Amino acid sequence: MRMTTMLVDPTAKAASVPVATMVERPATLDGLVLGLREFWAGYDRYTAVLERLVRERFSLRDVERVDGTHPRTGSVLARWEQFGRDVDVAVVGFGACGGCAPWAAMDAMELEARGVPTVVLVSPELEGVARRTSDAKGYPLRYVLLTQYLDDLDEVGIEQLAKGTVDEIVDSLIRPLA
Repeated sequence: MRMTTMLVDPTAKAASVPVATMVERPATLDGLVLGLREFWAGYDRYTAVLERLVRERFSLRDVERVDGTHPRTGSVLARWEQFGRDVDVAVVGFGACGGCAPWAAMDAMELEARGVPTVVLVSPELEGVARRTSDAKGYPLRYVLLTQYLDDLDEVGIEQLAKGTVDEIVDSLIRPLA
């Protein structure tokens, strides 16, 4: 397998690239498998509450989780590819560092290309680098912003954050494309 690296200058004006065809969104999450891509310390506490809130509103068939171990080779690559086949919709993130934000965008682009509607969770401080990464490939991804300081939140703060973002995440997964 040939590996390539994409370097993105976050200050550069975006070149004109063809807009990627995004996959249509489902009308509901009922009966679907929700995928959660995780690679940030403490993010699993957030996704546990998010999962509970989504399950309270929808009859999910299942929830699949995959961690963010890199590089994607061997069994890690096989697990990632299986994840892409098993889920109907996905939430990827948390993009809260200079490496995680573009990786979250790249994960979402890969899932979208496989036909999986995806939303990216990213911190406001790194939204620009994540968007620049997806814009460079022509993907108008949907982003939801979470505080950079997710690790510092206690259980009450995590609950409040999940309750404050669940509607936007669900909307990003099921709202029809414009």
